[in-house]
Amino acid sequence: MRSRVSLIAVSSSMAIFAFAFLIGCCTAFGQDAPNRSEDSAGKIDKQIRKVHEDYKDYLEQKKKLIETYESLQTSIKQTEAEWNRIQNEGVIKQFAAIQSAMNSMQISNTIGSVGSTPGSNNSPNDFAMRQQLQQQLMVNRMMENMNTFMRSQELQQLGVEAQRTIRARFDTIQKLMKVEEDYKQWQTGGNRFFDKYWSFTDPARSFSEGETQAALQALQDSDQDNTPAQLAHAILLANQGDHSQSKQLLDPLTEMSSPLQPIAAMCKAYVLHGMDKERESKLAMQNSLKIDRTNPYCRWIRARLACKQDQFNIAETEWKALTTIPAMQQDAKRALALVYSQRVSKTPSNASRAVALANEAHQADSSPNWYSHFVLAVALHAANKKEEALENLLTAKKLAAEDQQEVCDKLKEAIENATPFKAEL
Repeated sequence: MRSRVSLIAVSSSMAIFAFAFLIGCCTAFGQDAPNRSEDSAGKIDKQIRKVHEDYKDYLEQKKKLIETYESLQTSIKQTEAEWNRIQNEGVIKQFAAIQSAMNSMQISNTIGSVGSTPGSNNSPNDFAMRQQLQQQLMVNRMMENMNTFMRSQELQQLGVEAQRTIRARFDTIQKLMKVEEDYKQWQTGGNRFFDKYWSFTDPARSFSEGETQAALQALQDSDQDNTPAQLAHAILLANQGDHSQSKQLLDPLTEMSSPLQPIAAMCKAYVLHGMDKERESKLAMQNSLKIDRTNPYCRWIRARLACKQDQFNIAETEWKALTTIPAMQQDAKRALALVYSQRVSKTPSNASRAVALANEAHQADSSPNWYSHFVLAVALHAANKKEEALENLLTAKKLAAEDQQEVCDKLKEAIENATPFKAEL
C-alpha cells in the first residue's frame, strides 16, 4: 500500500513537472517574435547612432582644413616684406604670371569656401566630372611650369635669401593647392553620408513597429547640422504617413543648395500628394527632376509616388533602372515583383515576371528575412502556385514580428480563398 502511494506521488510530480515544462516552452515560443523584434530595434538604434558619430568626426575634418588654410595664409603674408625686397624684376614678373594663372582658375576662391556646408557643389553629373578633370589638368600643367621655373638659371643667379623667399612661397602655394584638393574630397565624403542613412528610411516598408520607432527616435536625436539624418528622418516619417511633421523637416532642405535638395524635393512631392495638394506636389516633383533627373533616391521615391497615383508604368520604369545599382538592386526587384503581382489580371505573363524577380532577390540574400519570404509568397500566389506560396508564407510568419504577422494572415486568407492580394506599394 505504501509503495502504491509513493508511486502515485512520483507520477503526480512528473505530471506537474511535464505540465510546467510545456507551459514554459509555449511561453518561450510566444515571446520569440517580440524578443527578436526588440533585438532588431536595438541593433537599428545602435547602427544609426554610429553613423551620427561618424558624421561628427567628418565635420571635425572641416575645422582642421580651415585651420590649415588660415595658417598658410599667414605664411604668405609673412613673406610679403621679403618678397618685395627682391630686386630681380624678371623673376618677379615670371612668378607673378604663375600666381595670376592660379587666380584665373579661382583657386583662392575655392579654398575660401572651406567654411561652406558639405556637398555645396552641383549634383554629380557628366558635365561636372568633365569640368573637374579639365581643371585638374590645368593644375598639373601649372605645377609643371612652376617646377621648371624653380630650376631656371635666372632663379639660381639670385642670392641665397631671395631664393629661400621664393621657395617658401612656392611651397606654400603647393600646400594651398593640397588643401583645395582635400576639401573637394571632404565634400564628396559628405555626399556619401545619406547613403549610410538610406536603409534606415525603410525603403521596402519591411520594418516592424518596434524597428520603426527605434529608427525614428535615433534619427530625431541627430545634431541640427546633420542634414543627411534630417532628410532620412523626413523620408521615414513620410513612409509612415506623418506628412505634416515630414514637411516641416523638408521645407528648409528643399531651399538648401546641395546634392540632397532634389531628394528632399521629390520627398516633398510625395508628402504633398498625401496632403491632397496635387498642384504643389507636381511643382515639387518638377523641381526635383530639373535639378537631378537620374538621382537613384529620387527615382525610388518617384516610383512610390507613381504607385499612389496608379501610374504603375512610371513606377516600373523607375524601379527597373534601380535594379542595376547593387545597393538598391534587391529592394527594387522585390518592388517590381509586387507591381507585377498586382497587374496579373491585365497581363497574365506578369505572374512569371513577378516570381522570377522575387526569387532572384530571395536567392541573393544570404539570410532572407520575413519580407523576402513574404514577397516571394505574394508572387507565387499571383502565379497560382498555392503550395509553394503557403510554404514561404509560413516561414515569413515565423520570422515576422507580431504586427507584421497581421499582413501575413491577410495573405494566407487570400491564398486559401484564391482571391487577389494587393501588397502595399
